[in-house]
Amino acid sequence: MSMTIRPVTVADLPAVRAALVETWHATYDGIYGPEKVKDITTRWHSLVALANQIDPAAAFLLAECDGRVLASSFAKPEPDPQVVKLFRLYVHPRAQRAGIGRCLMAATFAPYPGALRHRLEVNPQNAPAIRFYERAGFAKVGEIADEGRSGGVEAFVFERGCPGGAGP
Repeated sequence: MSMTIRPVTVADLPAVRAALVETWHATYDGIYGPEKVKDITTRWHSLVALANQIDPAAAFLLAECDGRVLASSFAKPEPDPQVVKLFRLYVHPRAQRAGIGRCLMAATFAPYPGALRHRLEVNPQNAPAIRFYERAGFAKVGEIADEGRSGGVEAFVFERGCPGGAGP
């Protein structure tokens, strides 16, 4: 399999959205139920919402093989530019466990060599994602439980230090 990682373009958005919706249903239907997942993906992964993430200050990337979107990611610096937050990294279920997530994560953080820390949030019930991030050197540094946040979705906050930077 010959994989390419590159920035997302406007023309890619329908395929990125389709992969995100399918991946979200596979990942979260058992946690939230299909209707809530449909509601979340309708809001978070609409073509307009995704188009707004195409930004020179952000890394919005996709991994593809033979023109098929396998995964996508989105990261950008926090208000503190020494911290880069990974907002999204999803690998399509049929492409998981092939090293795509690891490669995509590295490419997503690569545009930010001055960062001292990488941060992300992960659903506490998403054990496969938690294991993936722990293997990538992330550690839990906090929790978010805010009923006003996107329908009450809670999250663990994970961080890792960057080469030459400070750890969590």
